Amino acid sequence: MSMRILAAKVWTPTDIKEAWTLREKFHLQSCFVAGGTLLQTQWEKGVPYPPQLISLEKVEGLEGINYKTEGTKRFLQIGAMTKLATCRNHPVIKEKWSLLSTAIQQIAAPAIRNLGTIGGNVAYGFGDAIPALLTMDAEVSYFDGKTIKTEKLDHWLNTRQNKEVLLTGVILQEYRHSSFVTQFYKKVGRREAFSGSVVTVSGVIGKNDAGVIDFVRLAVGGGDNRPHRLKATEQLLIDQMINPKLLRNVYETILNEFHPISDVFYSDDYRRWVTANIIISELSRLEG
Repeated sequence: MSMRILAAKVWTPTDIKEAWTLREKFHLQSCFVAGGTLLQTQWEKGVPYPPQLISLEKVEGLEGINYKTEGTKRFLQIGAMTKLATCRNHPVIKEKWSLLSTAIQQIAAPAIRNLGTIGGNVAYGFGDAIPALLTMDAEVSYFDGKTIKTEKLDHWLNTRQNKEVLLTGVILQEYRHSSFVTQFYKKVGRREAFSGSVVTVSGVIGKNDAGVIDFVRLAVGGGDNRPHRLKATEQLLIDQMINPKLLRNVYETILNEFHPISDVFYSDDYRRWVTANIIISELSRLEG
């Protein structure tokens, strides 16, 4: 049995500008590397590494979790090189952004979470943490070659293919809580932990004392389906009271709004039905 040998050269810049210069020099013959878990998975499937790997491991300022206050706003700043396991176990995340901790717990195996980074999961564009981050209205920070900019994750996912950037962090703003809230993250997979998900659904839904939904964010992804918000369904729910008619309309809206990809294991219809059933179940639970 032959052994595959890594032939790529690994560069270890110590700051963002040096990393960017290397990327400009090698361009398509290179890629940024964080924990390297995605590249390892692809390599095992026979996809070759690019000949130049630009490791971000030693770049200053890309790791750590900081709870900050600016005026009346409080937010959490997570460096892109922060390990998934660190995010999952951080006390502030578990207390105030527990949905992210829940999502990370369902990403691969502990060994992978100890190596993989939050930035790598997001930069991949299909990472299982993304639906949870979308329901928390997360922002990303990135270096565009000149300066560090901040952008809503939702918008960045839709435009990231059109621009070359280096992801530097994830930002979570504190959001208000309704009187009664359900938040959920469901990953439906073929096997526990190790396979790509069939569908991943996340949501935060709140209602006031009168029983009217006053806060809702829903996101879906999984497998080769790009994570995104279900905004038509959100609009249908806001300012409504939960009742059988609303639940029927929500179900049909999800089926019309979500357009997943079929594969040899599951059809697009199956993925839509699973997604709709999960959200209806959570709405029914919120109804009490």
